[in-house]
Amino acid sequence: MAAAALEAAFLRSKPALAVRNVDLLDYSTDLIKFLYGKMYLDVVKLLPELYAYSYKHYEPSKKFIKPRFLIDRFSFSAFFELIEDFDPDLLLCTHFIPTALVENYRRKKGKSFPIAVTLTDYEFHPLWIAPNIDLYFTATQEVKSSLIYYGVAPEKIVVSGIPVHPKFSAPKDRASLLRKHGLSEGSPIILISAGSFGITPLEEVVDELGGIKEEFQLMVVCGRNADLEKELLEKQKTQPRLKKVFGFVDFMDELMGMSDLLITKPGGITVSESLSVGLPMILIEPIPGQEEANADYVVEQGAALKARSVSSLIYKLELLIRAPDKRKEMSRRATEISHPDAATRVVEAIRMMRQIQD
Repeated sequence: MAAAALEAAFLRSKPALAVRNVDLLDYSTDLIKFLYGKMYLDVVKLLPELYAYSYKHYEPSKKFIKPRFLIDRFSFSAFFELIEDFDPDLLLCTHFIPTALVENYRRKKGKSFPIAVTLTDYEFHPLWIAPNIDLYFTATQEVKSSLIYYGVAPEKIVVSGIPVHPKFSAPKDRASLLRKHGLSEGSPIILISAGSFGITPLEEVVDELGGIKEEFQLMVVCGRNADLEKELLEKQKTQPRLKKVFGFVDFMDELMGMSDLLITKPGGITVSESLSVGLPMILIEPIPGQEEANADYVVEQGAALKARSVSSLIYKLELLIRAPDKRKEMSRRATEISHPDAATRVVEAIRMMRQIQD
C-alpha cells in the first residue's frame, strides 16, 4: 500500500516520470513465496511469542544474513533481470528485504543508481539498515534519531511520514458519502477492519457489541475472507446495528471519511491512513514488535486507545460512544500528528536529490 501511494504521487508529479511498481515476491521462487509470505503470516498468527522473541533478539540472527544473500541470488533472478531491462535511475524500497537485496546487487554489479528507503512503521528496527543507502524516509523524528544512533548520517534522513494514497487527503463531503452508502446522521458510525482480527473471531465480537445500550451504526470490511463476509451478511438479519458488510474494497478512504471510530490492528499503513482523515482508533491484537510500537505511538499521542481483550474492547467502545467530546479530541490529535502529504514529500525529496546528483 505504501508503494501504491508512492506510485500515485510520482505519476501526479511534474515533469512526468516512468514508474514501475513491483512486488518482489512476484519475481521469486515458490519456496521464497512460502518462506517470506505464508510461513511469516503463520508464525505471526500461531506463534506470536516466537515472532516477538526473534524481533527483539535480532543480533544473533545476523549470522544468517550472508547465507540468505546466497539463497536470494538464485531466488530473485527474475527480479534482477527486470532491473537490467528497466534500467532505473533510482530504486525506492518500502520493505527491508528488497533494500538489502538491491544494495548487494548494486555493489556486486557495479551499478550507480541511488537507493532510497521508506520505513513503514512508527518504530525503527535494525533490519532496515543496509550499507550505502542514499536516502531514508521516516515516520517521525524519533525514528530518525534511531537511524542516527545506528550510524546513518542525518543528511540522509527525511522525516516525511508514512506514505498514504493521495485520495485519503482529498476533500470529502460526509453527507454525500452517508447517502451513497445508506447510513444516517445521528448515532456514531463504527468501522471495523475485519481482516485485522487474527485471534478473536469477529463473529463473536459482533455478537458482544449487541450488549452496548447506546445506539451506533456498524460497518465491517471483511477483505478477502469470503466465509466471514457470508456469515456477517447472515447476521445482518438479526443485528440491526450491523448496517454494512463489505468484502475487499478500494474505497477505504470513503469509509474512513464518514466514520467516527475505527477498530483495527495497528499496521503502519492503516494507522497512517486513519490519522490522515482524523479518525480515532481502538487498536486490537497488535503483532508483537512493530505493531505494538505503532499502537504505543498513537496511544501516547492521544489519537487511539488500546484494547487487550474483547471485554476491554466492549468497555472502551461504549466509553467512546458515550463521549463525543473525547472522540473529537482524539480526532484533533490524529490530524495534528498526521502526514497526509507524506508521499508527495518523498517524491519532492527524491527529485531534489536527483537534481543535486545530476
